[in-house]
Amino acid sequence: MSARMKNVFRFIFPLIILVLCGLIAFAIVGMKQEPEKKEEKISAPLVETLEAKLITSPITIRSNGVFKPKHQTNLIAEVSGRIISLSDDFASGGIIKKGSVLAQIDASDYEAALIDAQANLQRAQAALQEEIARGKVAKKEWQGTTSALPPELGLRKPQLAREKASLRSAQAALARAKRNLERTTIVAPYDALINKRMADLGQFVGTGSSLGVVSSYNVGEIRLPMSNSDYNLLGKDILGASVTLTRMENAQEKQWQAKVVRDEGVIDEDSRMVYLVAQVTNPYAQPDKLKFGTFINASIASKQQNQLVVLPSYLYKEGKVATVDSDNTLHINEVELFRRDKNNVYISSGLNAGEQVALTKIEHLYEGMKVRLTTDQPAEPLKSDAPGQLAAVEHK
Repeated sequence: MSARMKNVFRFIFPLIILVLCGLIAFAIVGMKQEPEKKEEKISAPLVETLEAKLITSPITIRSNGVFKPKHQTNLIAEVSGRIISLSDDFASGGIIKKGSVLAQIDASDYEAALIDAQANLQRAQAALQEEIARGKVAKKEWQGTTSALPPELGLRKPQLAREKASLRSAQAALARAKRNLERTTIVAPYDALINKRMADLGQFVGTGSSLGVVSSYNVGEIRLPMSNSDYNLLGKDILGASVTLTRMENAQEKQWQAKVVRDEGVIDEDSRMVYLVAQVTNPYAQPDKLKFGTFINASIASKQQNQLVVLPSYLYKEGKVATVDSDNTLHINEVELFRRDKNNVYISSGLNAGEQVALTKIEHLYEGMKVRLTTDQPAEPLKSDAPGQLAAVEHK
């Protein structure tokens, strides 16, 4: 073989080998069977349901506020003087009856002023009697000398009027002296609880000085704010309505009963709330004392509401509620919300009695979704070409 043929063969032989290898690889790939395509199966989500029921029932209106005494009085000294005695009950937390003596201001100066006023009254009375007698004498003397009508001055009428005025002034001074003497004794204006005392034994107090603060303990009040819509639910005959007051103390719920006694009748400019006032009788005499200053929750039953469906509030979203029909098909119902509170929604239209409301939260709902009920047997799997994407079901 010539050298030229050898060079040609040297280049062609590797090329033939590569082509043969390629053909063999192509043949192997062509002989491989494609894997069988399996249809993707997605299980219908499991859903719990609740039967919708139309109810006729009052709605509970909730509010809260601070419990306060009906009356609270700042005791003010009406006369000046030194405090010479104090009641043992005149101390913070003390309970006193109406008319009980709380403190005594030194009355010696006022007793002297009373004696002086009594003496001035007696002098004014004597002067008036004397002037009446002088007037009678003057009238007789005038009648004996002439038949003309006597002048006012001749009958001493101006002098008589002056003495009468002096008598009235003396009587007023006596009444004032008596009042000032009575004001030296500080008494309870009603059955009261002592909030605080601001004067002590031996202290000199001036007119207008604060001696202490007392609160009536027989009746307490709570001011209850509520929205105008909640207020309208209560109806016109709200006065006298029962109010249940509750408070958690030591992991136990305490409860008291109150009555609505007043409707303030205006909307607060700052809060835009309407206020009702409820009263509790003898709050400190009850088994569980209801103390003044307690922040407390209140609930009032509204007038009867008809044809409402009550559902947990989480089932309502943007005016819609999900239901499941007899074919296990999910529907998105548009409903009308009557009211919503912390736990529930009250639906006035859009749901019929007997409809099955979906209780299970599903992240992506769509109209016509096939579901399985917790009371049913497992359903046939859905095909993957169903519209939308099914998500995991979260059981409540």
